[in-house]
Amino acid sequence: MENFPREGRLRTFAPKMTAAKRGTVLLVGGGTGGHIYPNVGIVERLAARGHDAHHFLVSDRPSDAKILDALSYPYTSSPARPLPSARKPWKALDFLAGWRRSTRQLMALLDRESVRCVVATGGFVSGPAVVAAARRKIPRVLVNLDAVPGQANRRLAGICTKVFSAYPSDLLPDAERIGLPLRAVSVTDLSAEAARASLQLEPDRPTLFITGATHGAESLIKAMMAFIDSPERASAFEGWQVFHQCGTFDVATLQAAYDDAGITARVVDYTNAMGAAYRASTLVISRAGAGSVAEAWANHAPTLFLPNPYHKDQHQRHNAEPMVQAGGALLVTDHVDAPATANALEEPLLRLLREEDARAAMAQAAAQSCPPDGAETVAAWIADNA
Repeated sequence: MENFPREGRLRTFAPKMTAAKRGTVLLVGGGTGGHIYPNVGIVERLAARGHDAHHFLVSDRPSDAKILDALSYPYTSSPARPLPSARKPWKALDFLAGWRRSTRQLMALLDRESVRCVVATGGFVSGPAVVAAARRKIPRVLVNLDAVPGQANRRLAGICTKVFSAYPSDLLPDAERIGLPLRAVSVTDLSAEAARASLQLEPDRPTLFITGATHGAESLIKAMMAFIDSPERASAFEGWQVFHQCGTFDVATLQAAYDDAGITARVVDYTNAMGAAYRASTLVISRAGAGSVAEAWANHAPTLFLPNPYHKDQHQRHNAEPMVQAGGALLVTDHVDAPATANALEEPLLRLLREEDARAAMAQAAAQSCPPDGAETVAAWIADNA
């Protein structure tokens, strides 16, 4: 179980001007960008329909604030805490205290924003919000993102007005199957050359895009550093360039590793231009959060997925399996031990760096199999029913 920062002042950020609408859609989900960005896609589709009164409820992690500040969306940080595992029963007090504080916060928020519908993408922030909305008889929409529904989603589905799921699951038998909701910036019409130029990359170089999502995935980063520490492996990058989004990992340290290996690379902590990053890419290495899989698939990007090794239910591996089975991606095990993971990467990465035909076949398989964007389906239900 990850440690979360203790509650400080609850921060609520409001827009300078509020649209005069018949009520606000409250979009709930946080802790990672993977829980926030699908809600952004839904908001964009609602705005296209003329429903632009919205408010986000996210966790009080600094990364959530960073995402919403960059997007200039109104949001409130929740003091909710995860349900503790049986191995850490002492955290139950934090959970109960967080639940009580978040419930009080939510009752005030529902009134202040005249909330007409709550959309939850799961996770610990969603629980108090859905329960509070149920008490007020406000329509509640659950959007399950992962192939293995989390504990919160399984518990909340029974009290939600409507349940959508990006993956089929016997645990959510009444869910309507949709593609994962995507933001507009997740795809782009730019050429690969223009996309590379927009990211300050060399336009004509084949590009390896590496992303560990919001937090960067330290074990994946260290595996790449171990991989390129070998001169023989590093030589395979001749003629290529790397664009690496490293999240909370130190940018200078990772940039120095690429420089020392003689690899042309640009390291950034965060980019919002994900469509450009995928369009620029010739090959991708990624974690396998549901959002990362959906974005890679929507962009028909040949991808090596290294699922998060710390999740007991291995839901990231299950997230990636449909794209892998379709032929658009490969799975590589993150062993946590950097040299071991580098060894696991060696055969597929070196082969795909060298074999254009193999990459082209994966891209074609992804293009023929990618699911539709589900944001419009969710937005249409809200517009018609809330």
